[in-house]
Amino acid sequence: MTKKLNENRNLILTTILASLLIATFSFGCSPKSFQTQNSLSSSKDNTSSGTGDTVVSPVASIESIDLKGQVQDGSGLLGFNGALAFDFDKTNGVFIIMVPMPSGLMFNPSGSFSQYPDITFGPVFDATGKMKMGIRVPIKYVLKGVNLINPAKLPSGEALPSMPAGKNELPSLALQFPQNNNIQLHLYIGINALAVYMTLPGQAALPLPFNLTLPLKNKDKTLTTGYLTYVTAKNGYAPGLFVSTIIPASIARILEDHFHLN
Repeated sequence: MTKKLNENRNLILTTILASLLIATFSFGCSPKSFQTQNSLSSSKDNTSSGTGDTVVSPVASIESIDLKGQVQDGSGLLGFNGALAFDFDKTNGVFIIMVPMPSGLMFNPSGSFSQYPDITFGPVFDATGKMKMGIRVPIKYVLKGVNLINPAKLPSGEALPSMPAGKNELPSLALQFPQNNNIQLHLYIGINALAVYMTLPGQAALPLPFNLTLPLKNKDKTLTTGYLTYVTAKNGYAPGLFVSTIIPASIARILEDHFHLN
Protein backbone atom coordinates (compact mmCIF):
# COMPACT_ATOMS: atom_id res chain seq x y z
CA MET A 1 0.00 0.00 0.00
CA THR A 2 2.79 2.45 0.96
CA LYS A 3 4.63 1.72 -2.27
CA LYS A 4 1.48 2.39 -4.27
CA LEU A 5 0.87 5.72 -2.47
CA ASN A 6 4.44 6.83 -3.15
CA GLU A 7 4.08 5.92 -6.82
CA ASN A 8 0.85 7.93 -7.05
CA ARG A 9 2.47 10.89 -5.25
CA ASN A 10 5.43 10.87 -7.62
CA LEU A 11 3.11 10.63 -10.63
CA ILE A 12 1.10 13.64 -9.43
CA LEU A 13 4.25 15.67 -8.77
CA THR A 14 5.67 14.78 -12.19
CA THR A 15 2.41 15.81 -13.86
CA ILE A 16 2.39 19.15 -12.02
CA LEU A 17 6.03 19.85 -12.90
CA ALA A 18 5.42 19.00 -16.55
CA SER A 19 2.41 21.32 -16.66
CA LEU A 20 4.42 24.06 -14.99
CA LEU A 21 7.25 23.78 -17.52
CA ILE A 22 4.78 23.91 -20.40
CA ALA A 23 3.12 26.99 -18.92
CA THR A 24 6.50 28.64 -18.39
CA PHE A 25 7.53 28.28 -22.02
CA SER A 26 4.06 29.03 -23.37
CA PHE A 27 3.36 32.19 -21.42
CA GLY A 28 6.85 33.53 -20.82
CA CYS A 29 6.88 33.16 -17.05
CA SER A 30 10.60 32.47 -16.94
CA PRO A 31 12.62 35.46 -15.73
CA LYS A 32 13.97 37.49 -18.64
CA SER A 33 14.22 41.06 -17.44
CA PHE A 34 12.50 43.54 -15.23
CA GLN A 35 10.06 45.75 -17.10
CA THR A 36 9.49 49.48 -16.81
CA GLN A 37 6.34 51.55 -16.83
CA ASN A 38 6.67 53.13 -20.27
CA SER A 39 3.70 55.40 -19.67
CA LEU A 40 5.61 57.26 -16.97
CA SER A 41 7.85 60.10 -18.06
CA SER A 42 9.71 62.91 -16.36
CA SER A 43 10.08 66.57 -17.28
CA LYS A 44 13.47 65.69 -18.76
CA ASP A 45 11.79 63.84 -21.64
CA ASN A 46 11.17 66.60 -24.18
CA THR A 47 9.96 66.45 -27.79
CA SER A 48 10.04 69.05 -30.56
CA SER A 49 6.81 70.30 -32.14
CA GLY A 50 8.55 70.98 -35.45
CA THR A 51 8.31 74.74 -35.01
CA GLY A 52 11.38 75.17 -32.90
CA ASP A 53 9.36 75.15 -29.68
CA THR A 54 9.99 72.55 -27.00
CA VAL A 55 7.01 70.54 -25.83
CA VAL A 56 7.49 69.25 -22.29
CA SER A 57 5.92 65.88 -21.49
CA PRO A 58 3.60 65.85 -18.48
CA VAL A 59 5.35 65.07 -15.22
CA ALA A 60 4.15 61.78 -13.80
CA SER A 61 2.99 62.03 -10.19
CA ILE A 62 3.77 59.59 -7.43
CA GLU A 63 0.08 58.67 -7.32
CA SER A 64 0.39 57.16 -10.81
CA ILE A 65 3.11 54.72 -9.76
CA ASP A 66 2.05 51.12 -9.19
CA LEU A 67 4.86 49.05 -7.72
CA LYS A 68 2.75 46.36 -6.10
CA GLY A 69 4.00 42.87 -6.87
CA GLN A 70 1.68 39.88 -6.60
CA VAL A 71 2.93 36.32 -7.10
CA GLN A 72 1.74 34.69 -10.33
CA ASP A 73 1.50 30.99 -9.49
CA GLY A 74 -1.18 29.57 -11.77
CA SER A 75 0.11 26.05 -11.20
CA GLY A 76 -0.48 26.34 -7.48
CA LEU A 77 2.74 24.44 -6.87
CA LEU A 78 4.06 26.87 -4.24
CA GLY A 79 0.62 27.85 -2.98
CA PHE A 80 1.34 31.59 -3.18
CA ASN A 81 -0.79 32.66 -6.15
CA GLY A 82 -1.93 36.27 -5.70
CA ALA A 83 0.16 36.81 -2.56
CA LEU A 84 1.49 40.37 -2.30
CA ALA A 85 5.30 40.18 -2.11
CA PHE A 86 6.25 43.80 -2.82
CA ASP A 87 4.67 47.16 -2.06
CA PHE A 88 5.55 50.81 -1.60
CA ASP A 89 4.34 53.07 1.21
CA LYS A 90 3.89 56.34 -0.69
CA THR A 91 3.16 58.36 2.46
CA ASN A 92 6.31 57.45 4.36
CA GLY A 93 8.61 56.61 1.46
CA VAL A 94 9.23 53.00 2.46
CA PHE A 95 9.62 49.89 0.31
CA ILE A 96 8.01 46.76 1.77
CA ILE A 97 9.37 43.42 0.57
CA MET A 98 7.56 40.31 1.82
CA VAL A 99 8.24 36.58 1.88
CA PRO A 100 5.05 34.47 1.82
CA MET A 101 4.96 31.77 4.50
CA PRO A 102 4.62 28.15 3.35
CA SER A 103 1.56 26.40 4.74
CA GLY A 104 2.12 25.26 8.32
CA LEU A 105 5.21 27.39 8.95
CA MET A 106 4.95 29.85 11.85
CA PHE A 107 7.67 32.52 11.88
CA ASN A 108 6.71 35.83 13.43
CA PRO A 109 9.65 37.65 15.10
CA SER A 110 9.86 41.44 14.79
CA GLY A 111 12.61 44.00 15.26
CA SER A 112 15.23 45.90 13.29
CA PHE A 113 18.74 45.53 11.92
CA SER A 114 21.26 46.84 14.43
CA GLN A 115 23.36 48.69 11.83
CA TYR A 116 20.25 50.35 10.38
CA PRO A 117 17.54 50.58 13.06
CA ASP A 118 15.10 52.21 10.64
CA ILE A 119 15.10 49.01 8.54
CA THR A 120 12.52 46.91 10.36
CA PHE A 121 11.01 43.45 9.99
CA GLY A 122 7.94 41.67 11.30
CA PRO A 123 4.90 39.58 10.36
CA VAL A 124 2.40 40.95 7.84
CA PHE A 125 -1.08 39.48 7.42
CA ASP A 126 -3.18 39.75 4.27
CA ALA A 127 -6.96 40.01 4.02
CA THR A 128 -7.33 36.23 4.21
CA GLY A 129 -5.20 35.95 7.35
CA LYS A 130 -2.19 34.41 5.61
CA MET A 131 1.11 35.50 7.08
CA LYS A 132 4.22 36.87 5.42
CA MET A 133 7.54 38.08 6.78
CA GLY A 134 7.81 41.73 5.77
CA ILE A 135 10.85 43.99 5.75
CA ARG A 136 10.40 47.77 5.55
CA VAL A 137 13.29 49.62 3.90
CA PRO A 138 13.37 53.45 3.70
CA ILE A 139 13.58 54.70 0.14
CA LYS A 140 16.92 56.49 0.66
CA TYR A 141 18.81 53.22 1.07
CA VAL A 142 17.46 51.74 -2.17
CA LEU A 143 17.82 54.81 -4.37
CA LYS A 144 21.15 55.98 -2.94
CA GLY A 145 22.64 52.74 -1.60
CA VAL A 146 24.13 51.76 1.75
CA ASN A 147 27.67 52.16 3.05
CA LEU A 148 30.08 49.90 4.92
CA ILE A 149 28.32 46.66 3.98
CA ASN A 150 30.12 43.95 2.06
CA PRO A 151 28.43 42.49 -1.04
CA ALA A 152 27.26 38.90 -0.73
CA LYS A 153 25.60 36.10 -2.66
CA LEU A 154 23.24 33.47 -1.29
CA PRO A 155 24.53 31.65 1.82
CA SER A 156 25.46 28.69 -0.43
CA GLY A 157 27.69 30.94 -2.53
CA GLU A 158 25.34 30.88 -5.51
CA ALA A 159 24.64 34.09 -7.42
CA LEU A 160 21.44 35.91 -6.50
CA PRO A 161 18.73 34.38 -8.70
CA SER A 162 16.62 36.31 -11.21
CA MET A 163 18.75 39.43 -10.96
CA PRO A 164 20.14 41.34 -13.96
CA ALA A 165 23.82 41.39 -14.86
CA GLY A 166 25.92 43.34 -12.38
CA LYS A 167 23.55 42.62 -9.49
CA ASN A 168 24.37 38.94 -8.89
CA GLU A 169 25.71 39.95 -5.48
CA LEU A 170 24.71 42.96 -3.42
CA PRO A 171 25.48 44.57 -0.05
CA SER A 172 23.77 42.36 2.52
CA LEU A 173 22.49 42.41 6.10
CA ALA A 174 21.77 39.11 7.82
CA LEU A 175 19.92 37.84 10.89
CA GLN A 176 19.62 34.35 12.34
CA PHE A 177 16.91 33.05 14.66
CA PRO A 178 18.12 29.99 16.63
CA GLN A 179 14.82 29.74 18.47
CA ASN A 180 12.99 29.43 15.14
CA ASN A 181 14.65 26.42 13.49
CA ASN A 182 17.72 28.59 12.78
CA ILE A 183 15.81 30.44 10.08
CA GLN A 184 17.94 33.16 8.49
CA LEU A 185 16.94 36.46 6.90
CA HIS A 186 19.32 37.96 4.35
CA LEU A 187 18.48 41.44 3.06
CA TYR A 188 20.20 42.64 -0.14
CA ILE A 189 20.26 46.34 -1.05
CA GLY A 190 21.77 47.87 -4.18
CA ILE A 191 21.16 51.02 -6.18
CA ASN A 192 17.54 50.62 -7.34
CA ALA A 193 17.62 46.96 -6.30
CA LEU A 194 16.14 45.19 -3.30
CA ALA A 195 15.87 41.51 -2.37
CA VAL A 196 15.40 39.23 0.62
CA TYR A 197 16.24 35.57 1.17
CA MET A 198 14.65 33.55 3.94
CA THR A 199 15.87 30.04 4.66
CA LEU A 200 13.30 27.33 5.33
CA PRO A 201 13.36 24.50 7.87
CA GLY A 202 13.28 20.95 6.55
CA GLN A 203 9.55 20.46 7.16
CA ALA A 204 8.75 23.41 4.89
CA ALA A 205 10.94 22.22 1.99
CA LEU A 206 9.34 21.27 -1.32
CA PRO A 207 10.24 18.05 -3.19
CA LEU A 208 11.64 19.98 -6.17
CA PRO A 209 14.88 18.98 -7.92
CA PHE A 210 15.49 22.50 -9.24
CA ASN A 211 14.96 26.16 -8.41
CA LEU A 212 11.56 27.50 -9.40
CA THR A 213 10.96 31.17 -10.28
CA LEU A 214 7.59 32.94 -10.47
CA PRO A 215 6.99 36.53 -11.61
CA LEU A 216 5.53 39.32 -9.49
CA LYS A 217 3.09 41.55 -11.35
CA ASN A 218 1.16 44.70 -10.57
CA LYS A 219 -2.62 44.70 -10.11
CA ASP A 220 -3.55 44.84 -13.80
CA LYS A 221 -0.65 42.50 -14.71
CA THR A 222 0.91 44.96 -17.16
CA LEU A 223 4.19 45.25 -15.29
CA THR A 224 6.60 42.64 -13.92
CA THR A 225 7.87 44.21 -10.71
CA GLY A 226 10.01 41.33 -9.48
CA TYR A 227 10.36 37.60 -8.93
CA LEU A 228 9.87 34.97 -6.25
CA THR A 229 12.32 32.06 -6.43
CA TYR A 230 12.18 28.83 -4.48
CA VAL A 231 15.82 27.82 -3.93
CA THR A 232 16.39 24.10 -3.36
CA ALA A 233 18.67 22.68 -0.68
CA LYS A 234 22.22 22.29 -1.94
CA ASN A 235 25.53 21.07 -0.47
CA GLY A 236 24.18 21.04 3.04
CA TYR A 237 22.58 24.50 2.81
CA ALA A 238 18.91 24.84 3.67
CA PRO A 239 16.31 25.63 0.99
CA GLY A 240 14.72 29.06 0.96
CA LEU A 241 12.57 31.69 -0.69
CA PHE A 242 14.13 34.64 -2.53
CA VAL A 243 12.09 37.74 -3.39
CA SER A 244 13.70 40.34 -5.66
CA THR A 245 12.78 43.60 -7.34
CA ILE A 246 14.39 46.30 -9.47
CA ILE A 247 13.16 49.91 -9.39
CA PRO A 248 13.10 51.20 -13.01
CA ALA A 249 15.24 54.31 -13.56
CA SER A 250 12.24 56.32 -14.79
CA ILE A 251 10.35 55.60 -11.56
CA ALA A 252 13.43 56.17 -9.40
CA ARG A 253 13.72 59.72 -10.82
CA ILE A 254 10.11 60.46 -9.90
CA LEU A 255 10.62 59.13 -6.37
CA GLU A 256 13.87 61.08 -5.93
CA ASP A 257 12.12 64.30 -6.91
CA HIS A 258 9.10 63.65 -4.71
CA PHE A 259 11.12 62.77 -1.59
CA HIS A 260 13.85 65.37 -2.29
CA LEU A 261 16.71 62.88 -2.58
CA ASN A 262 18.53 64.63 -5.44
